[in-house]
Amino acid sequence: MKKHILTLLFLIAVLGAGAQHKKYKQGIKVPCPVCYASDKIDKTRIPAPREFLLKSGGGAKSDIIVEYKGFSDTAKAAFAYAVEIWESIIESEIPIHMDARWESLNQNVLGSCGPETYYANFKDAPVENKYYAVSLAEKIAKEELNGKSRYDMVARFNKNIDWYFGTDLNTPIDKYDFVSVVLHEIGHGLGFTGFFFVDEDVGGYGFYQMGDATSYDFLVQNNLGKQLINPSFYDNLSASLKLVLERSLVANSPVAMKKNNRNKPRLYAPSDFDDGSSVYHLNDLTYDGTTNALMTHAVARGEAIHDPGPLSRGILDDIGWKNLFIHFEPTKDKEQLQSVDFNVSLESDYGIDSSALYIIYSTDNFQTHSDSLILMQAAESGFLSASLNPDSSTSEITYYVQAADTMNRIRTSPSTVPEKYHRVKFGPDTEGPVISHEAIPFFLKMEEPLTITVDATDNLGIDTVYITYSINGIEQEAFGLTRITYGKYSGTFNVDIENLSDGDKIEYTIFASDSSAAKNSVRLPVGEDKFSFTIEEIYEPVSSYTNNFDNSSSDFILTDFAIYAPKGFENGALHSPHPYLSPNVDNKDLEFWTFLKRPIIVQDSGTISYDEVVLVEPGEFESKYGDDDFWDFVIVEASKNMGESWKPLTDGYDSGSQLVWSQNYNANIVDQVSKTLGKSEWYYNREINLLESGNFAVGDTLLIRFRLYSDPYASGWGWAIDNLRIQQPVAAKEIGRLADIKIFPNPFNSTVHISGSLPEFIADIRIDVFDVFGKKVFSKIQNEVYGACNETVHLDQLRSGLYLMHISANGKLLQSKKLIKN
Repeated sequence: MKKHILTLLFLIAVLGAGAQHKKYKQGIKVPCPVCYASDKIDKTRIPAPREFLLKSGGGAKSDIIVEYKGFSDTAKAAFAYAVEIWESIIESEIPIHMDARWESLNQNVLGSCGPETYYANFKDAPVENKYYAVSLAEKIAKEELNGKSRYDMVARFNKNIDWYFGTDLNTPIDKYDFVSVVLHEIGHGLGFTGFFFVDEDVGGYGFYQMGDATSYDFLVQNNLGKQLINPSFYDNLSASLKLVLERSLVANSPVAMKKNNRNKPRLYAPSDFDDGSSVYHLNDLTYDGTTNALMTHAVARGEAIHDPGPLSRGILDDIGWKNLFIHFEPTKDKEQLQSVDFNVSLESDYGIDSSALYIIYSTDNFQTHSDSLILMQAAESGFLSASLNPDSSTSEITYYVQAADTMNRIRTSPSTVPEKYHRVKFGPDTEGPVISHEAIPFFLKMEEPLTITVDATDNLGIDTVYITYSINGIEQEAFGLTRITYGKYSGTFNVDIENLSDGDKIEYTIFASDSSAAKNSVRLPVGEDKFSFTIEEIYEPVSSYTNNFDNSSSDFILTDFAIYAPKGFENGALHSPHPYLSPNVDNKDLEFWTFLKRPIIVQDSGTISYDEVVLVEPGEFESKYGDDDFWDFVIVEASKNMGESWKPLTDGYDSGSQLVWSQNYNANIVDQVSKTLGKSEWYYNREINLLESGNFAVGDTLLIRFRLYSDPYASGWGWAIDNLRIQQPVAAKEIGRLADIKIFPNPFNSTVHISGSLPEFIADIRIDVFDVFGKKVFSKIQNEVYGACNETVHLDQLRSGLYLMHISANGKLLQSKKLIKN
């Protein structure tokens, strides 16, 4: 991102649809912070935090799960030590998943790490419209946001460095301390990073669009206390912002200041902006050799820093790892002028400043007047309250809640005051409730009970939310939903799960009414439509499975996928949506998936094979699965805990894995969408060893899932899967030597003959012919072949030239031969 980011943004907007190498709107690429190797020697020794060494904090406060790729056992042990230190500091109910890679990096780079993604405006987000590193967002929201199959941070470590893997602080002066660097990189992954950049003569900040900033960026000021993301001080994409990014910077971190004699921590801001280092490190000259040295931008030989230090920990606290939450349900409108009651609860990781708790309000939208009410301890334990008696001329009150903690951190509700306030209006109500609901896609019988959740709000208040439904067309007794939290209602279908069968269909409708005198009501879906879903069962495990998808099948969950033969395909196959969608919303993605309801018992050398056409958005040149610029992809995954979690059988892939797919995907792009339709001529066979990923073992019982991932922008036709074979047993006799199959004549004019002896029975023989570009130009399947193969293939439609013929039996390649047509 260091160069040409503005040019990139311009290209995103103007590139024509016919370009072979498209640029798509993916947002501004955020580089991972980098830790550099210093040539200096430093014998500083900072031990691990006291609470870690003494376990005085009660042990691990979080769970950081690392997936190691390429590390030695010695490196893993040192890595695990660093992880345990962070687990003793960082508190989170949600596991933090980390992808750690051992690979070659630039010569003076020790490592790099960053969040896998960022989220804004999630549940309980402290500040609206600010982005939080995914692990931090999940901690605050107390829920998985990017799914269990995605990492929360991705780190790389240079395998070519002379590392010291000990944990005893005795790092030799010719080596770099691995524990220190791992601690440093995890700090970045936890959110010690953001979106500032410099391009040519301007400075800026952005993620999906210009102006996006992280909770860390929110703290950054110049040495005069001017906030860098405040447009009243610095315009985004301006020379003035570049200038200040290359001057003295500080972090306005109240917690760090409490630990630093009220001084704001100095940040690393060299005179030439350095992507991956500037802003997102502490200043080396100020903190090298101190307890705050860990998050400086470079590590010296012999240096061993095993404590993040009070300033880095304070900054992490202030970006969201320790919070002051205002839990407040905005007061409802009133149909008559009456007293307004405010009830607030506070949750703080530090103490509450009881002298700074207010309702600040205005009767003229803060144009000329404001006043305040002191929040006092309510009779109901845990709540603070205040009441306001408006005068007879009042038609509306505008207000916000303000609170502070003992670290001098002030929070408001709404968090974006003065841009946004709460309001309460007085007068007759004609507005109906607003309800939304994510339709139930299906119900697995192994799940109990059958519940439904609905979001419902109203300016005056909700009176009733209830469900009407039918099973296989037979109407059932309606049931009401219970309010579980502000705006959210839940209930359980009154059904006996044991009496439901695979394929049963349930249709339902949602109704809500408000508490006004008119009892305004709404229905979802609108009109006469209904939501519907089917009951699904997991069948008994099997050791093998085949399906050519020429007929409909109940073996798969078909909420997203379908079995049929679209235009361009003679036979049925398992198809994703065509075209599949992208959300076209910043920081949103979509997943389309299906899984086989027949669990597979893994056998030694077990494989899964299938023919496929993949027309999904390809990643950037030389990108690979897991990289930030590896855009859409398809992946085959498995679960050994009945779908509770999924792991890949092999890495995800996209249209770039076959030339014919990528060429055709890029051949017809309009407004970021590939209009190319799939064809059966583009089928390629893929075979995956069920054990190759290392995630599964012989004897495991697996559910198999096919998943298409769609990122925020750009999409295409999708994915087709045919001739699925999982651990398909070969006939009792071995298939035999390849020489047993003869292909002649060669060269040929119009026909090719294939003959040879085979075992007693083969389920199918497949003949495929490809041109020199890898495009499939002929395909034929012969089912239930006994004893011998005798086939004449007519290829008179082909032009003169070189071709490649594949002959497969039961999904296994028997013969591959080059052919020349005269």
